[in-house]
Order: sequence, then structure tokens, then C-alpha cells
Amino acid sequence: MRIAFLLILFTISLEINVFGQKSSGIPPKDFIIANSGDTIWGRIIGNITPASASLRVTFIDDKSSDKKIYKPYQIKSWHPGAFEYYFESKEYRPLGLPKNESGYGVFMKCYTPYQGTIKLYEYYNTDSQEGFYQTYLERRGQMVEVKYEKFYMQLSEYFSDCLPIATKLKEKKYKKSQLSEIVDEYNKWKIKKV
Repeated sequence: MRIAFLLILFTISLEINVFGQKSSGIPPKDFIIANSGDTIWGRIIGNITPASASLRVTFIDDKSSDKKIYKPYQIKSWHPGAFEYYFESKEYRPLGLPKNESGYGVFMKCYTPYQGTIKLYEYYNTDSQEGFYQTYLERRGQMVEVKYEKFYMQLSEYFSDCLPIATKLKEKKYKKSQLSEIVDEYNKWKIKKV
């Protein structure tokens, strides 16, 4: 039930952005980052669902008015202008995939749009009968799936270089829903440390 509610909420929030509705009355600017690193301004269009957002984006270029469908690895990322998160091309490696085999390209939602040491991603997986979300942390290019059933143990180890955060995790002073705040706190700590 909770997943269905989140799915509906996510779809509605993306549809609001797609049609350019923002409280200020000014349509937000969407953009993509090309593999070359160039920023291309335009509009993200279509009925975007969590499943489709993981696989493709339809984009109209402001300059040329060209409409194009992009798949993962055809662009670095796509950014719905009204939101702080964006979608980045990533390799998804299903459980059990041999290390010498490549995964496949997907767009993962990134909740850390700044250049932090650790990035937080969410992927809507449609490998099974029903779709489900998977959460990942990335540090130095290494993706680690967050196992919520082992949340406190896994993350106290993952953040072990930051004693205040690791201790709070061991003592269960964070809620699982605070993962984004934990990542932000860690990245701020890391900046001060450097």
C-alpha cells in the first residue's frame, strides 16, 4: 500500500513539472547534460512514471525545437527544473551478476545534486512482476545498495570514518527515513575535514 501511494505521489509530482506548473507562475527550466558535458536547455515532456523515468526521457531542445527520446548512456543526466533531484545514467548490476559481466544502463534518481563525497540514488526496478525501489550510496564510483533490514549495522560501517554519524547509527538515533539527511551531514563533515 505504501509503495502504491509513493508511486502515485511521484507520478503526480513529475506530471506537475512536465506541464511547467510552479507556484511562482514561471515555468521551470528543464535541461539535460550531454555526454560531452554540454548543458542543453529545453522541456521534458510526456507522462513520466517511475518505471519510464528509469529507462528514457523525452526532451524538446529550446534552440532547435527537436524532440528526442534519450536512453541511459545517450546522455549523462536529465534535470526536471522544478525539483532538487535529477536522473543520472548509471550501470545497474542485478544481484548475482558475475563481476566480469556488465550490467545495463538505467537512469537513477540522484538526491545529492551537489558535488559531495557520497551521493544518494534511488532506482525504480521493474525486474520482477511488480516494480520496487532500490536505494544506493556511491563513493568514489563504487555503488552500494542500502539494505534496510541491516540499515544500522551496514551504514555505521559505511560511515565509520565519521565517528559522530557512525555512533548515532549504532545507537539508532536516526530513522531510516533520514538517509538523505545522514548523507548531507556526512558530506558537510567531510568538507570541513578537508
